[in-house]
Amino acid sequence: MDFPGVLLVVSHDRYFMDKIVDHMFVFRGNGVVDDFPGNYSDFRAYDSSKPKQIKQAPKAENTKVVKKNEANKLSYNEQKEYKNLESKIRSLELDKTAIEVEFNNPELSPDEISKLSLKLQGIIDTMADKEMRWFELSEKLES
Repeated sequence: MDFPGVLLVVSHDRYFMDKIVDHMFVFRGNGVVDDFPGNYSDFRAYDSSKPKQIKQAPKAENTKVVKKNEANKLSYNEQKEYKNLESKIRSLELDKTAIEVEFNNPELSPDEISKLSLKLQGIIDTMADKEMRWFELSEKLES
C-alpha cells in the first residue's frame, strides 16, 4: 500500500483489485483499451450507469450463404478422371501384388528377374503418378 512506484497487475480477482488498484486499463476487445481512474468497484458502477448501446443487426453480408468458388469445382472430364483413377489404382495394386508373388518362384532365371523388376518398377511409377493426380483432384474437390 505504501509503494511509491507504479505496479502493473493483471488479475481477475475482483477483491484483490478493489484493495490494490487505483487506476485501470480495461481491455474491451478488438484492440480497444479504456483508461479508467479508480478501482474495480468504481469501474463497475460507472460501466453499469452508462446507457446501453443497442447492438446493430448483423450486416447482410454476414448472413448470406457462402457459395463455393466455381473455379474449385471439378469439370466433367475431371470428375470422370477422378472416378476412373480409383479403379486404375486398384488394378495396378493387384498387378504389383501378382508380380511380387512371381518373385517367390525359385526357378526364375536372372533374365526373368530383370524383366519382372523392370515391369514392377514401371507399375510403381505409374501408381505414383496416378495417386498424385488423384490427390490433386480430391483436394480440388474438397476445397
